Amino acid sequence: MMKGLFKKIFGPKTSPTSDQIICDSSILPEEKTAEIGAPIINMETPEVLPRSENYESDTSEIKTSDQKSKPRLPYYPKLDLRDYKFPGLALFTETIQKVLSALTEVSYVYTLPVLWSSTENRLIIKDICEFNNLLITGAQVTGKTNFIHQLVISLLLRKHPSQLKFVFADIKGLELGIYRSIEKHFLAKLPGQQDIILKEPKHLIHSLNALCIEMDNRYDLLVNAEVRNITEYNIKFKQRRLDPEKGHQYLPFIILVIDDLGGYTYKGSPEINLPLTRLVSEGYKTGIYTIIGTSQTSGLSLPNNLLSMIKQRVVFRLNSKEDHKRFFDTIRFDIPLERGKFLYNDSGHVQTGQTILFSSSDIENLTAFIANQQGYPQAFLLPEYVDENVFDHKEFDVNDRDALFEDAAKLIVQSQSGSTSLLQRRMKLGYNRAGRLMDQLEAAGIVGPNRGDKIRDVLIKTNAELEKYLNRN
Repeated sequence: MMKGLFKKIFGPKTSPTSDQIICDSSILPEEKTAEIGAPIINMETPEVLPRSENYESDTSEIKTSDQKSKPRLPYYPKLDLRDYKFPGLALFTETIQKVLSALTEVSYVYTLPVLWSSTENRLIIKDICEFNNLLITGAQVTGKTNFIHQLVISLLLRKHPSQLKFVFADIKGLELGIYRSIEKHFLAKLPGQQDIILKEPKHLIHSLNALCIEMDNRYDLLVNAEVRNITEYNIKFKQRRLDPEKGHQYLPFIILVIDDLGGYTYKGSPEINLPLTRLVSEGYKTGIYTIIGTSQTSGLSLPNNLLSMIKQRVVFRLNSKEDHKRFFDTIRFDIPLERGKFLYNDSGHVQTGQTILFSSSDIENLTAFIANQQGYPQAFLLPEYVDENVFDHKEFDVNDRDALFEDAAKLIVQSQSGSTSLLQRRMKLGYNRAGRLMDQLEAAGIVGPNRGDKIRDVLIKTNAELEKYLNRN
């Protein structure tokens, strides 16, 4: 019955064209529907990995014993964890199994497939790549966090640890803390970060800025590889058409999940908005996506400029119809009152959806199954980030300048951007050295003082002025 249903709805399954390789919402369907209660299907990907003795899982060239090069085989990132087993449906309760079984029937057309809504006998599946970023809002205890679990679980079922990483921010540390055990498989963090879940506003700010550095690094790789997005880049890399010695590497998708953004901004951290806005507006082409949950709907907690950049919005019950109007361009809709029901925008229309209730035992069984398998030596590390306040006003000998002082000065003047993260990214520096260089540039009068969440002013405007300064000093 399922095969006939999908053949009727979608037509015969065909190989993707070159255009379909690109993660572009213009060629992806708005949504797919499936019948609930189909036979249970193994979630494991059917990809067959090579097991030749001469095959190397890294990106080095393969040579024979007489050092003659063989034709280069494709690179398989999954070989880093060759024996990883995808979670099966038996981990879940019988009711959840019937819902999840339909996921594999249509997810082959998606890059990042997620369970979206389950109403009666209709299951809606969407691709995060369709909408790039997602805002989830609603009053307390209406189903927001369960919807986040629903998205995360969908991805954990369908993606290999080499393909996907999460950055979790949870101000209370209670809801998303259940994923701590899969740190070495699916999570990303800052070097030296103790708790994998971001609870303090300053830790979220540092991670947001580190993700911006990661995003900028990825844009540099895309430009050098002459591709338009992460999907094209990874295909080219797996075909061994990019040189690792030039910094190229396989890039996993990174999804930032923030549970209760309003809680962080309420604690007096408006500097969160600047890097978060950058990630929302620019991150998707490099494979960095953002899912934001919040129960605060005011302009202070959710600025209009940030809201305008997030086209896909999921709204649970709010306190008034006026609050709902802020998230949709129409007033002709019925407000859902039941817990677990939500509104979302779809092709200019407001639709109603229903979450899938996952119990704590469902999630614990899933994470335990993953955690009990071999993982990477550590979590995926984000770039180091410089908190300029740490280095501000520290004393040093102005005559004992860093060997890269002149190079840093030229870069800052040419870009007219007094950004420490720029030094990190373009000069491949650690955060301590980049911070010291910025202090030295300030002492030399090349940049102005630290201005908090704003970049420093560049006081020397031209390369000619800089050359005169360097010759005098």
